[in-house]
Amino acid sequence: MSRPLSVPPPTTTLGLYRQLLRESSYLPSLARPHADRYIKDRFRRHQHDKTDETRLRKRIKEAHHELRVFRAANAGDMDRMHKILLKAFGRTGSRRRELFTSLVRHPSPATTEEMEAQINGVRAWSFDRDPDWLDGWDTEALLSFAKAQAKTSLSSSPRGPLLHKHLMSPEKNIPRENVYGKPFPEKVMRTKLKKVYADLADRVLPPLPEKEWHKLGLVAEGKFEEAGWHVPSRRAVAKGLVEDGDKKEDDWKWQAYATKPVALVDIAQSKKLRLLTGASDENTPYGDTQPVDRHVYTPKFWRRLTKSIWLLTAKRAQDPEKGGYRITWGRAPFNAPKAAASGMEFFESLPVDAESSEGIKGTKKKGRK
Repeated sequence: MSRPLSVPPPTTTLGLYRQLLRESSYLPSLARPHADRYIKDRFRRHQHDKTDETRLRKRIKEAHHELRVFRAANAGDMDRMHKILLKAFGRTGSRRRELFTSLVRHPSPATTEEMEAQINGVRAWSFDRDPDWLDGWDTEALLSFAKAQAKTSLSSSPRGPLLHKHLMSPEKNIPRENVYGKPFPEKVMRTKLKKVYADLADRVLPPLPEKEWHKLGLVAEGKFEEAGWHVPSRRAVAKGLVEDGDKKEDDWKWQAYATKPVALVDIAQSKKLRLLTGASDENTPYGDTQPVDRHVYTPKFWRRLTKSIWLLTAKRAQDPEKGGYRITWGRAPFNAPKAAASGMEFFESLPVDAESSEGIKGTKKKGRK
C-alpha cells in the first residue's frame, strides 16, 4: 500500500492533470480504466474553453479536491476507496449513467415488420404532443429489470430501495382526476408519468458488461491472478539534480502564524486531514504518528470490498429459448470459516460423527408445574 505524498500542489492546470493521472495509476487494475477516462474527458472537454476567472478557479478547486481524494484512497482510506470502486463499476456517478443509457436504449429493428411497428408507434403520439426524453426510453426493459432487482432485496444499495409504485405499471397508478373530480390535462398527466419514471431510474442499478461482471466475481472469490487484479506499488518521487542550498526545510514559517489563526495554519497537520494533505506532524515529540483512518490493504480486504460491490451488480444476456433477457445477479456462496491451527485444541474433544454426538445431547430441562 502506498503512503501519502508530501509534494507541493501543482500550480498549473497541466501539472494538476499529470498528478491526477499519476494517482490514478495506483488504483486497482480493474478500476483504473474508468478513472483515467474520467480524468481525460474532463480535461479535454474544457481544454480550450474561454471562461472567466471565477469559473476557471472553481474547476481547478474541484480538481484539487479529486486529487486529494485519490491520494487519501491510495494511502489507506477505506471509505474513499469504496466510493471510487462504486463509481468505477457503475453503481454511482457518470459510469452508472452510461450503463443506464444502454439499458433503456431501444433495440434496433431486425425486420421490416418491427421497423413499421416502431414508426407507427411514433406517429401515434406525434400528432397529439411534442416528443420528450421519455419517448427515447425502452420502458418495458426498464420495468422488467427493476422487477428483477426488487426480487434480490439489495439492502446495501447506494441508490435506495425500490418501492411498490415503481414495480407496477406507472400509467395505472397515476390518478385520473384531481381533488375537484375533474380529469387532468394531457400535459399534466405526462409530467406526472415522467416524474415516476425519473424516480425509478434514480434507484436502478444497471447491469455491467458480461466480461467485466465475471472478472469482478473472480476477485470476490479471491482469484486475483485469474481476473487480472493487481494494485501497483508507489514509485519514488523524482528529485531535482540541483538542490537549493539556501532554502532550509526546517525553517519555521512564523509569518503564517503571525497573520492567521493557529488552528487554520496547523489544520493540514491534523491526524484527520493528513491523508488528504500528505503533511506530517511536526509538533509531536513521538515522531510522525499515523493519520486517522489509515489502513493496510490486504488481499482479504480487497476480497471483501469487491464482494460487497459484486452483490450489487448484474449481467444481462439474451435468452434464445424464452425470448427477452436473462438477468443474473451476483451471489456469493457461504463458506464456513475454518479453525486456525492455534484454535484446534478446543475442537479435539468434540465428536466427529452422528452416533457419538447423540450421547452428549443435554437433557431437557423440566419446566415449572
